[in-house]
Amino acid sequence: MIKNYLKIAWRNLVRSKVYSSINIVGLSLGLAACMLIVLYIGHEYSYDKFHENADNIYLGETEITFGKDPIYMPYMGYSEGPESKQEIPSIEDYLRYKKNFENVTILNPESPELKFSEDNFLFADPDFFEFFTFPLVQGNKSNVLKAPFSTVVSQNIAERYFGGEDPIGKTFLYNDQYLFTITGVAQNAPSNSSIDFDFVASISSMASMEEYKESLNSDYSDFTTYFSLDKSADPALVEAAILNIDSQKTGGEGDIDKKYLLRPLGSLHFGRDFANSRYIKIFPLVAILILLLALVNYASLSTAKSTTRSKEVGVRKVLGAHRKAIALQFFFESALYSVISFVLGYFLCLTAQPFFFGLLDIQMDNSFLYAPQMLLSLAVLLVLTILLAAIYPAILLSAYRPMVVLHGKLSAQNSGGNIRKFFTVFQFGISIVLIVCAIVIDRQMYFFRHVDTGVDRENIVMLPFSSSAGKHFAPFKQEIQAIPEVLQSSVGILPLYKGHNMMGVKSNNGDEMIFLPTLTVDENFISMLNLKWETPPVDSLLFNGQKTVAVINKMAIEKLNLEANPINQKINGQYEINGVLKDFVYTSLHHKINALCLLVSKGDDESSPWAEYGGVVYAKISPKSNIPSTLEQIKAVFEKYDTEKPFEYHFLNEAFDAQYKAEDRLAMIFSAFTGLAILIAVLGLFGLTTFIAVQRRKEIGIRKVLGASVKSVTTLLSIDFLKLVILAIIIACPIAYWLMNQWLQDFAYRIPISWWMFVVAAMGTLFITLFTISFQSIKTATTNPVKSLRTE
Repeated sequence: MIKNYLKIAWRNLVRSKVYSSINIVGLSLGLAACMLIVLYIGHEYSYDKFHENADNIYLGETEITFGKDPIYMPYMGYSEGPESKQEIPSIEDYLRYKKNFENVTILNPESPELKFSEDNFLFADPDFFEFFTFPLVQGNKSNVLKAPFSTVVSQNIAERYFGGEDPIGKTFLYNDQYLFTITGVAQNAPSNSSIDFDFVASISSMASMEEYKESLNSDYSDFTTYFSLDKSADPALVEAAILNIDSQKTGGEGDIDKKYLLRPLGSLHFGRDFANSRYIKIFPLVAILILLLALVNYASLSTAKSTTRSKEVGVRKVLGAHRKAIALQFFFESALYSVISFVLGYFLCLTAQPFFFGLLDIQMDNSFLYAPQMLLSLAVLLVLTILLAAIYPAILLSAYRPMVVLHGKLSAQNSGGNIRKFFTVFQFGISIVLIVCAIVIDRQMYFFRHVDTGVDRENIVMLPFSSSAGKHFAPFKQEIQAIPEVLQSSVGILPLYKGHNMMGVKSNNGDEMIFLPTLTVDENFISMLNLKWETPPVDSLLFNGQKTVAVINKMAIEKLNLEANPINQKINGQYEINGVLKDFVYTSLHHKINALCLLVSKGDDESSPWAEYGGVVYAKISPKSNIPSTLEQIKAVFEKYDTEKPFEYHFLNEAFDAQYKAEDRLAMIFSAFTGLAILIAVLGLFGLTTFIAVQRRKEIGIRKVLGASVKSVTTLLSIDFLKLVILAIIIACPIAYWLMNQWLQDFAYRIPISWWMFVVAAMGTLFITLFTISFQSIKTATTNPVKSLRTE
């Protein structure tokens, strides 16, 4: 019986090539988009779930509050992990590691040309590979990190530095100072791991490294610390117990309010500042809408085609077929369409997958694509598609009464005409919502790129340098400034838009401590970035023999409760305020401009912080220069003075733009899915237009014989669809406005939602509709009426 159903289904599919092609293409496109989103969502929610004890692992965080300003640090002190395990029975184990905030330089002594700047270097406890499930390719996980200066490297690193040679026992030089021995090779961290590493060195190495001795012997919170809790443990009680241990040890810290927080390992990927977490809930909605569009498209054409098969149903019922048997036949027909579309959609998904995940900036392992949970998700999607695509056509077609259809009295209502109108409104309504959303997102991104931030970012390159260049900073900077294409230079501790320091400051009324963001820069920083003065210095930035003065922004006056003109007042009794700048954007536009203090020192002073620790040079390049050539000249100077750090650079405007990667991805994906939704809707509209033109060919023939013009016939065929699209516009615009208004609430600086956005979406949709239906309408209107009327 099933074989017979499938045979009939295949014959009908082949016989109706136009409708079959439209159905399969539309459904496969929708399924491909849905599969991509399922893979993305599955990947995001699978983060860190591969660890064997993932449900019981927690990250220890420290929350410190000065006055009203809380700061969350995902770190704890070096001794707090072992002390907590010793005192708290519900803690089964702990794991500490420390990652450098700055890149480290790694060199293969056997091949000195293999020298790279690395950012994933960890110092970890000996049981790192027992605590976490990161398989080793070579080495014993219980002892690879026991000895000082022993290291496990990833497969990628082993290949980069040693090629096809066995890396075990080989050495590398760390920051041109320390020699580490490779004791193991680990599989590359999977793409769904929030812990990324290229090197894992023994934590015991730090005791012999001068720069880390202070971290080991102090209570600084700079070690990432994980706890494995007993399954019955209450994390809140453990947090309180850790705080109690700390309070007994320190006896309280005055104005500082300190707490410890335990965050489940599985929640780390969606941290407080993880931009994509804002959008992870949007993508399931987009997937559902795209799939619904494809299914509605299929159902709409199926119900339209049903009128041509009504007599088939009537004859079969007269010959004794039960409604159940007829429903099963149409169910299998729809299932065949769904399976073919699913297979085609899967291949489209695999083809588009690199491009899609490239937009999302995700490196997804191929193993994840074929993981059991993902294959199960795709199987569920297939079953759901078959059910949703097949149920309505099967019920509608099997419900025809034989006496009615055999007498030719099937009404528009019974043939699904009203349902098709609803489907058309639904399809174009979704398309219009997506178009408006795409326009608003694009305009918000344009606003971010072009709003006046108070900073001249053009043609400024940032060059991080190490302490080796800092020791000779004056000639280093002079030689960079001497390059003809370099118009101006400055120096600071940190690259702008890549972070800032914090300084605890007593407010002017003295009743609360405030965290004040700070940037340590030289005297050229303000003029080079063209920052504007609210209250300029009385004389010059550095005067009266002071090595460092403070320049604050206007917002800092309010936050610190200073006088309207705070010139010559001191911050913390140490830094004299030399001037006040107009507020400028020094982080991202997601947040309102906060208070800021610039600690300004002389750039060539040997006691400046960048001379001792290194920093970043800002060089403004002439817009008329050959930038690659200029960078080569800068590189030559850099390599002359900096023997530790490989040459790297960042353009200031690119660093600013990088803060909006998540929104950029959302804009691109929304544009792609909006185009896909329009294509699916157009395919359905084309199919319906073709069907209605065939259905009304005799009517049109009679009208033409009676003198109707091509224009009037085209208008006749178009007007009904245009009415439906206008209705879709009326319904969709308020929905789109509400959705985008909610989305824009997340931004401190946002665009207004303008009327022209809805006009563009409406006119664009009407144009696409007219273009789609006019082809078939004109073709039908110009057909010789004799051909339409000569046969029954």
